[in-house]
Amino acid sequence: MSSPRLASLLAERRLLVVAGTGGVGKTTIAAALAIEAARRRQRVLVLTIDPAHRLYDALNLDRADHEMPGEARPVSAAAAAQFGIVEPGRLDALMLDMKSTFDGLVDRFAESDEAKARILENPIYQHVSNTLAGSTEYAAMEKLCELAEAGRYDLIVLDTPPSQHALDFLDAPRRLVEFLDSRLVRLLVHPAMAAGRFGFRFFQRTGQRVLQSLERISGVGFVRDISDFLRAIEGMSDGFRNRATRVRALLLGDDSAFLLVAAPSPEAADTSLEFLARMQSTGVPVEGVLLNRMRLWPQGEAPASILSETIATADLQALTHALASGRDALPAPIARQAAESAVEQAKRYAWLVELDQRSTSPLREQAERNRQLVRCIPEFPQDACDANGLLRIGDALFRAAPEADPGAATGSNGGQLHAE
Repeated sequence: MSSPRLASLLAERRLLVVAGTGGVGKTTIAAALAIEAARRRQRVLVLTIDPAHRLYDALNLDRADHEMPGEARPVSAAAAAQFGIVEPGRLDALMLDMKSTFDGLVDRFAESDEAKARILENPIYQHVSNTLAGSTEYAAMEKLCELAEAGRYDLIVLDTPPSQHALDFLDAPRRLVEFLDSRLVRLLVHPAMAAGRFGFRFFQRTGQRVLQSLERISGVGFVRDISDFLRAIEGMSDGFRNRATRVRALLLGDDSAFLLVAAPSPEAADTSLEFLARMQSTGVPVEGVLLNRMRLWPQGEAPASILSETIATADLQALTHALASGRDALPAPIARQAAESAVEQAKRYAWLVELDQRSTSPLREQAERNRQLVRCIPEFPQDACDANGLLRIGDALFRAAPEADPGAATGSNGGQLHAE
């Protein structure tokens, strides 16, 4: 049965942000959500900020596209058919390219062609646009804003950056504006460069130790380069500031929804609980929690006898009899050993299921208090790195079991826990 509330997010929102800490499976879940929306005949883009190529691999895109990042690429007709997407052209994927995104910003906001050329050729700019900490997050937000305002897609699914702090991408535009307005920038732009080499001597007198270190590492050219860069982009600060305001309004607006992806290990679950609290405190519209790679007991909760120290003798005998009967019957001694081994393995797995339930319990309870949906995605034998894997995730999210009543939480029925 379909999951109405999760399905309504696909139909009613223009932006779905898949957030969470690193290593919890955001990329594959973002792809699975985008596939589901495209199956429902929406025009969808999945935008990944992950520098790895896992999303392209999972969507079975041409590897040649890896060499041309920064542009939306349609999923092939053959791949769309594998995913059950009836109309080709419904699903695009884009892997962020920081350099081309920053170049687009310069082209849009530079005061003149001369200013644009000075920025693009500046070695400091070339470093910032490729490697500086935080530049990934800012480029992601810039690209997202550009795509959302173009209005080409019914839904954009954003796979958030693998940041050290998981909400850094939300504050990236604001941090850039604060940097441009900072005292350090004003000091570098105006006193130093207005006087050329005299400016460098001025800095030598007021910050000799710092600049001696810089000179040993990079020489005087480094100071001139950074000052040239800051002076060139000074006129772009209003554009950056307006863009930052629009990006934040987009992310926190009524057309956006956040889904938090978490993993069941105790450390990951605790980190996700802190992340959820931080999202709530900053006004992020979190609609649900997706618990990925959960170990779940088939068809509901594990029998109490499995978790006991000793399984009932009658149950063990019944299993032994079943293994020793029929066309592929085992000899009685071997059937007994196989039954005992199977019971032991079942016990071990039941305890792992119990551990996952315990470790995620505080996170699930907090989501229930927030009236946020909760879904469990079971741990699969293989990684979800192909069409079948992505479809399995979609089934767990949308077709595993019916919705619970609002405000109610169920057990691990069919790979799903939820609260409304």
